[in-house]
Amino acid sequence: MSRIYICDDDKMVLNMLSRVLGEQNSVETAQSVEELMNLVDRESPDLLLLDYLMPGCNGLQGLELLKSKGYPDRFSVIMITGEQQPELEITSLNLGVEDFINKPFKPDVLTKRVQMILDRKASQEDMNRKMEEITFKSFHDSMTGLYNREYAEKNIDRLLEETGKGAFAMIDLDNFKYLNDAYGHRSGDDAICVVAGILEEASRDKGFSFRLGGDEFGIFLYKYETRADVEKFITDLFGEYNRQAVEKDFLVNSSLSIGIAIAFDDGKSFEELYAAADKALYCAKRDGKNGYCFYTADYTDTARSRAEVVDIRQLRKLIEDRKEIRDRRGIYKVDYREFQRIYNFIERCLERTHQTAKLVMVALNCEHDENPRDIEIKMKSVEQAIAGSLRRNDVGTRYSITQYLLVLIDVQEGAMENVIENRIKKKYTEISGRDSGELIFEEMDIEEE
Repeated sequence: MSRIYICDDDKMVLNMLSRVLGEQNSVETAQSVEELMNLVDRESPDLLLLDYLMPGCNGLQGLELLKSKGYPDRFSVIMITGEQQPELEITSLNLGVEDFINKPFKPDVLTKRVQMILDRKASQEDMNRKMEEITFKSFHDSMTGLYNREYAEKNIDRLLEETGKGAFAMIDLDNFKYLNDAYGHRSGDDAICVVAGILEEASRDKGFSFRLGGDEFGIFLYKYETRADVEKFITDLFGEYNRQAVEKDFLVNSSLSIGIAIAFDDGKSFEELYAAADKALYCAKRDGKNGYCFYTADYTDTARSRAEVVDIRQLRKLIEDRKEIRDRRGIYKVDYREFQRIYNFIERCLERTHQTAKLVMVALNCEHDENPRDIEIKMKSVEQAIAGSLRRNDVGTRYSITQYLLVLIDVQEGAMENVIENRIKKKYTEISGRDSGELIFEEMDIEEE
């Protein structure tokens, strides 16, 4: 049902028009432009019938007032007049009037002309909606609702010209194939949408995010002051992803790798920044994933900007975590990036502390065609066996689908066989049963740097 407003100072005309048009439409009336403005301010109609000759403020003056507020663009207008004046018609048409009805009018003619305008308006609105849908689909990714690459190309080049700055971050979801294999493609799609939601929310007031394809995304930042602001944004992004990964089981073995290029140091267009960020992303993945790199000209030697940059809140959380570690038994479990840092630290400190350390790889021997879900269940048992068998000053991390890395501190000569056979293997068999797969161990001494 269409909404029609009628403005005329003659009550008899208002009553007659309301009776004729009110059978198939919702009709409201006003006897002055002032009353009309109150109606329009409350809710716009689909069609306005406006009398030309009214005391105080006539129809043309009412149209000018409506136009000053942008209203005629929202609804159609028919001018009601008792006179045929070409000048009036020309002026009215220039102000947005679509048709004229002369007094006295015939109800059937009035109804037909009103319906034609309402049908034309509905058809135009339907066409506009379809055009908006087409435009939306042409610039958005269908799965995530993020902008697509085509939108990014057009708008990044435009924003570079307008703002004179920008940071291009290319983001890859690590271990995506494993996620699909282990949890199914539905979980893979869910992971893509989770990442998209994080990126969209994070970039809302600082730029925009987009999906490049597959498990690759991008963010273009142009509302920042310094490179440090960009780095703070990226570290916050890691923090939010890690928070959500804890809550969603299918993200437990995934992470983000990010390559960053800065305009105009690393490129002056979408294509140049894309290429630079892609090279930086390669370095982030080469250095163990779950981190980010800024591009440099010699990208093979890019200094890794680590995700372990912390703020005060993160530092407090880290200290609290370390207190918990001191209060409980078992291995200190960390992610791979922190494991690398601890390994490097131990390697540097061996000479000064006169300690010994061993790097141990624990691998689950699986059949080539074994179900990824079954492998994951077994690896959870491996992690439990390791955590319950070693000391709290030993360090461990999940390295791959079937491998676990350990750093063991001050292992006495000849004690490794006891650690492996009587602790880890025995514990693993207790947890998972005798037919749960063989564990293979490789060890090497960590030597002084």
